[in-house]
Amino acid sequence: MAYTHPNQTTPKPPTPSRRVAILGFDDVLMMDIAGPAQVFGCANTILGYPAYSLSVVTSDGADPVTDTGLTIGTSDSFATMRASKSDWDDIVVPGGPGVDAILNDAHVQSFIRHMTHRTNRVLSICSGSLLTAAAGLLDGKSATSHWERSAQAQDLFPQVHWQMDRIYTSDGKFHCSAGVTAGIDLTLAMLEADHGRKLALDVAREMVVFLHRHGGQSQYSHPLKAQSASNEKLGGLYAKIQAEPARNWTVSAMAHSVGTTERTLHRAFVRDTRKSPSQFVQDCRLGIARSYLEHSAMPIKDVARQAGFGDAQSMRRCFQNLLGITPTDYQRRFGTDPHRRESRGTE
Repeated sequence: MAYTHPNQTTPKPPTPSRRVAILGFDDVLMMDIAGPAQVFGCANTILGYPAYSLSVVTSDGADPVTDTGLTIGTSDSFATMRASKSDWDDIVVPGGPGVDAILNDAHVQSFIRHMTHRTNRVLSICSGSLLTAAAGLLDGKSATSHWERSAQAQDLFPQVHWQMDRIYTSDGKFHCSAGVTAGIDLTLAMLEADHGRKLALDVAREMVVFLHRHGGQSQYSHPLKAQSASNEKLGGLYAKIQAEPARNWTVSAMAHSVGTTERTLHRAFVRDTRKSPSQFVQDCRLGIARSYLEHSAMPIKDVARQAGFGDAQSMRRCFQNLLGITPTDYQRRFGTDPHRRESRGTE
């Protein structure tokens, strides 16, 4: 008996598949290919027909070895793709450690430009946006990339309007995602544009991811970067702030705890987290509050106290200044606690 996906819709008369070419190269990040491919694959399964046809293409047609050591099967070489008369809809340009080795490869740049003229959309995933920029295609356009590539991107391609805190950007036919799993966010947005919100939501549920992730990638980059602090004392301080957000973390108290001056502490925080000490504390409290609001039915005033804001008004100001939304509205929009959902009608 044929397997039927629980969310599968009644198949429509098959329409021509949207053809997606995926650039492959050695040391490509596996997730940059697998994430978008899985979104398209899940869409095909739920729709009941192949709405998307995927092909991996490499310079010489050889199978690329990913950063994991696993090999991905290749469908075409640059030469066969150029010679083909077939229409293509999208090209996916992934990133990974191998980007640096081909960043100045004229053959790769020429192929990306060639495929840009033959497709309706260019999806640059993670550091793949550097390859698209190197081909001269992002000049004057908005783009993003992995947060760790921020300095490199802005130094090499200053003519690009880098928006490094964005999960993804769209500027005409050019779409870029931030680091690694953000490629899934971008592909879900493309799926929603192609087939509507319901299918995109069904695919997001199947993959157990958010359809629209809230906030920018700085919410991930700063705390993670703090884990690799420049010295052990600072690393302990960063961890303590995140573990005890309700403590009175004044700059002087933080400096005293690690035996340094406030000025030296400020320089260390900026170096390690790209945030001032006060901003880092505020970001930690905001992240903790968001987690409570998303996953529990805890009252707003209790969330404020647990997250270290002290009172609901202080937390409200922080949410409005940084997220443009009140804590109550945030909980209504993004909360997943079933008891909270049941009580919303009485709020």
